[in-house]
Amino acid sequence: MSKEMLFQEALSNFKSMTYTRQWNSDHKSVYVIQHDNIKPNPYLEDNILYTKENKVLIKINPAWMTRQISELANKHGDYFFRITSLRPLNPDNNPDGFEKRALLYLKDKKSEKYYTEIAKDKYNFLGSLKVKSSCISCHEEQEYKLNDVIGGLRVSIPIQSYLENVDEIKNKSNILYGITILIAFIIGFITFYFLKIINKRQEIIQKLNQNLESKVKERTKKLELTSKKLKASNAKLIKISTIDYLTKISNRRYFFELGDKLFKLSKRHNTYFCIIAIDIDFFKKVNDHYGHNIGDEVLKFISFTIQNTIRDTDVFARIGGEEFAIILKDTNINGAKELAEKIRFNIDLHPYITSTLKIHCTISLGIVSMNKEDKSLSTLLDKADVALYQAKEAGRNTYRIFQK
Repeated sequence: MSKEMLFQEALSNFKSMTYTRQWNSDHKSVYVIQHDNIKPNPYLEDNILYTKENKVLIKINPAWMTRQISELANKHGDYFFRITSLRPLNPDNNPDGFEKRALLYLKDKKSEKYYTEIAKDKYNFLGSLKVKSSCISCHEEQEYKLNDVIGGLRVSIPIQSYLENVDEIKNKSNILYGITILIAFIIGFITFYFLKIINKRQEIIQKLNQNLESKVKERTKKLELTSKKLKASNAKLIKISTIDYLTKISNRRYFFELGDKLFKLSKRHNTYFCIIAIDIDFFKKVNDHYGHNIGDEVLKFISFTIQNTIRDTDVFARIGGEEFAIILKDTNINGAKELAEKIRFNIDLHPYITSTLKIHCTISLGIVSMNKEDKSLSTLLDKADVALYQAKEAGRNTYRIFQK
């Protein structure tokens, strides 16, 4: 009975996880906002997207969602979950001894769905995971077919309380056997006593099961509450760490974090990649003449104007006092020139106006296009700064393209 209880408990946890995987698969994977605790999965293709606010969305497929939920559960509970395979894409999913035995058994016995073992201090359960249509794209090179066993999900349950119950039953049973032999001539009394003991044991087991279910529900609620608090805290931290406090556009840190990734992707896939460096002409005069409060309003106005001029896919950030930069992916030098002139024209055309003020500002821009010799985003930005300096030397309110 204890073994059956262990099996049903492990099976219930396994089914809960597979329902989560099925939900993910039905929705063709899901996307979450990138933060410090989650990075793009290097084993997935097309593993990131960008929102209109230039936030990075990371793809979570069924396998990766299973792994992350398992790691979270392993940190906060007594149960142990793990996804594994004989031929994993991720080396971290290589099987241990039990998992390998289980996977080989399920591979050989195709009609079987589960494999179990009782270890010294835990009950090990592994259920098979079969190939769904959503798995084919990631595992195409491994030549899996629909309904093939692609791997398994392990659930390990501590069995200390169950072992204690079994020992208690064995000890009391030995006593009963002795009593039965000694008073064999009073069978009626022994029968009554034996039935009474059995009923008592059933009540004990039922209470243990109720206590176990109560503890599981309590731990589940605590995990859900902790998860909600972590999500809220992470969202606040991401906003604070990536947004410029004054202009509400991306800051220097976010520019380099996301820019480095986009730079490397562009190098890998040999696609166009340009940077436009921008500086407000004579901005010190604005601060000196009107004060820093008005200067801040002018900065916000100019950043707003630029933000409304560029495309949703462009990465726009404030990287210094009155310095800005734009990353243009999949854009050649001609496209960058057209956008730079459009930005310059809009700033020149629209002065900052209040009921008492009218402040006309211009900008200078430096443009650079990535080539094979460029090794990092920083070196490319340095070239854009050189072109920006040349634009200022040419009289400002213009742009220049970096030339070797």
